This record gives sequence, structure tokens and C-alpha cells, in this order.
Amino acid sequence: MKKNENPFAVYAKVSQITFVILGPLLLFIVGGYYIVKQFDLPQWVMGLCVGLGILFMISGAVSYLAKLIKTYEKDEKRAPKAFTSSKKDNDYYDDYKNR
Repeated sequence: MKKNENPFAVYAKVSQITFVILGPLLLFIVGGYYIVKQFDLPQWVMGLCVGLGILFMISGAVSYLAKLIKTYEKDEKRAPKAFTSSKKDNDYYDDYKNR
């Protein structure tokens, strides 16, 4: 993270990663429990919901962390140099000057 980063921005990023990790897992666990109890389904459906919750949790966390890393990585490229030569130095203008 940047040295001069606002503490609230850091808190926002931490809370986002927490939501990305816990949101899908809790949604699938609570939803799976409700579906199993409401429709009297076998217990393997609950296991399937927990597995899907873990899968979505991992994929969301990896995606968010990759985006966060891309945001804060240093750019090794140098800034392009400004065009400082005169228009008279360019061959394009020399060709049309003699016409």
C-alpha cells in the first residue's frame, strides 16, 4: 500500500476483502440450510451448497486480490520523452517545402 494512504481507504479495502470472502460462503450456507429444511432434501444438497460457497469465495478473493495487486504494482516503464525537435527537422515538412 502507499505510505500516505488514508486510514479510511485501508479500512475500506479490508472490509471489501472480508465481504468478498464471507459473503458467498454465508449466502450459500444459509441458503442451502433453508432449501434443505424447506423442501426436505437429502443432506448431500447441503454439502453441495457449502462446496459452491467455498468455490465462489476462493474465486472472488483471488479476483479481488489480483485487481488490488494490479492497482498498487509499480510501473517499470519510463515516461515517454517530450517531442522537442523543431518542425523544420522533420523530413515530412522538407518534402513539401520544395513543391
